Amino acid sequence: MIFDSNMDNLQVPKVFANRVICQIIQHMVSEDMVVEPRDYTALRSVFRKCGGSWEKFVDGEQVQIELLKTIITAWGQMPNRIKESNRLV
Repeated sequence: MIFDSNMDNLQVPKVFANRVICQIIQHMVSEDMVVEPRDYTALRSVFRKCGGSWEKFVDGEQVQIELLKTIITAWGQMPNRIKESNRLV
């Protein structure tokens, strides 16, 4: 996604969080995992409810990084997860 100069400042943290979530999913869960917009919202919400802080994450706090990785790994192991390769069959 290209940043639009007219983008609401409130959207920028969500865009950052979604990119981080996407990268972790691709590297830790599966490169072809299907991620719906509601999944991003749910993962961001769970991260915050579990005490996660994006500000501390950006600062490189290891506890925050591990928390997000744990949440995403659990999400990826849910039985209803769909992979792009499964859609093609």
